[in-house]
Amino acid sequence: MSVRTVVFNGAGAGTGLTSLVALVEDGHVVAEKLMAGRGASEHFAPAIRELLTQNNWTTSPDRVVAVIGPGSFTGLRSSLSLAAGLAAGWNCPTIGVTLGAAIRATLARPDAVCVSIARRGRVFVDPPHGPVTASQTADLDPTGWACVTGDAVSEKTDWPCPVLPCEAPYALGIVQAAQGVTPGPLMPLYVDPPEAKPPAAGLRPAPL
Repeated sequence: MSVRTVVFNGAGAGTGLTSLVALVEDGHVVAEKLMAGRGASEHFAPAIRELLTQNNWTTSPDRVVAVIGPGSFTGLRSSLSLAAGLAAGWNCPTIGVTLGAAIRATLARPDAVCVSIARRGRVFVDPPHGPVTASQTADLDPTGWACVTGDAVSEKTDWPCPVLPCEAPYALGIVQAAQGVTPGPLMPLYVDPPEAKPPAAGLRPAPL
């Protein structure tokens, strides 16, 4: 029995074609739309509507798989909100995977450390094991890394390990990364705490 998957990646933070929506069936990409990371959020809804219509996916897919981060704050919120809303309407499960896991699956390199673009001259570091962290490029310690990849590898020129070119995961890589992952709510992976803070004087009282 065929398995149909709708795929989202809104983590791309650069200017390249690092965000996507795709339709995958039984390990084959039926259709996909690549979008520039910056500004991609406004295109997710029309892009997935176009793909579904053009490929006659008129019934509910079997699942929705999405990259949960780290990455673009706006892109993640937009893509994950849309993915969750569609899955609720379709009554199908959702599976979230990290950007690093999706890139490792794309490259078939489970030992790769993924470094991706963050703000303020920093990079997100997504290792094969352990938590995702953020670091200034100058403070990175790649000692012992088997290899490094991601859209921030150009931020450093003296890597002591092999560099594997891959700015963003493929749709099939995202689906492969979801193998063995328990379905659950699509929660964005935020490495940094939110910058928004309540007003110092407190919140206004609720209207009468």
